[in-house]
Amino acid sequence: MLNAVRALAPTRPGPWDVWLRNATVWRRTWKTSLVGSIGEPLLYFLGLGVGLGTLIPSVGGLPYLYFVAPGLMFSSVMYSATIESTYSTFTKMEHQRVYASMILSPLTFSDIVRGEILWAITKGLVSGGTILLLSLAAGIGTVWPGLLCVPLVLIAGLVFSALGLIVTSLARSYDSFNYYFTLFIAPMFFFSGIFFPVERLGPVVEKLSLIFPLTHFVRLSRALLTGTGGPVLPSALFVLFFAAVVLLFSGRLMERRFMP
Repeated sequence: MLNAVRALAPTRPGPWDVWLRNATVWRRTWKTSLVGSIGEPLLYFLGLGVGLGTLIPSVGGLPYLYFVAPGLMFSSVMYSATIESTYSTFTKMEHQRVYASMILSPLTFSDIVRGEILWAITKGLVSGGTILLLSLAAGIGTVWPGLLCVPLVLIAGLVFSALGLIVTSLARSYDSFNYYFTLFIAPMFFFSGIFFPVERLGPVVEKLSLIFPLTHFVRLSRALLTGTGGPVLPSALFVLFFAAVVLLFSGRLMERRFMP
């Protein structure tokens, strides 16, 4: 497969070469990597969706598994892309000095950043795609329009990887990521409508949840798989605008960090 990607890659080194480098390294440890990429989403699906669903009969007229599965798909993307673009990227930049070697090649730093985003999107696709396949196999939605969740997963991977790179550009040590995971990722995980309708917590919490990109991905995926979730167009416009903004800032801030 990697040889096929190499054949499609342009002659001049670019983002795909960074992706290929990461894929080559990953191929050596893919078995242990898949434990987190696939095993964790599977546990969430079975434990929270199926297990908790035996105690909660329905939410908004939907079986609890049907309600929670679309959100779990995108929380899995969020965690996979975020870990890859924070801890892994910081290690390559500060400790392994991978970027210091890459920048001596014809690669530009913009190529490196875009290549890292492509790789984080790939990791997110593995995790989110696992939940999507399980959802379709369980009868949650139909193949069409369920497959429209795939491009949505790719956009989500871009958003969360770019956000992670912004945080990485400001981090001084691994401990710095504790602030991001505790103050932003964890609240987003619990208050984006994955496990319960946020509107039941009152209008203030509902409005605050709208600043989280995960909220809008959950709404869109729930609409595609179950036909519920609220207005689609505002959420679609929000995620596209948010993706463009964080992509722009992630490149600039990472380049400023690496080449001040």
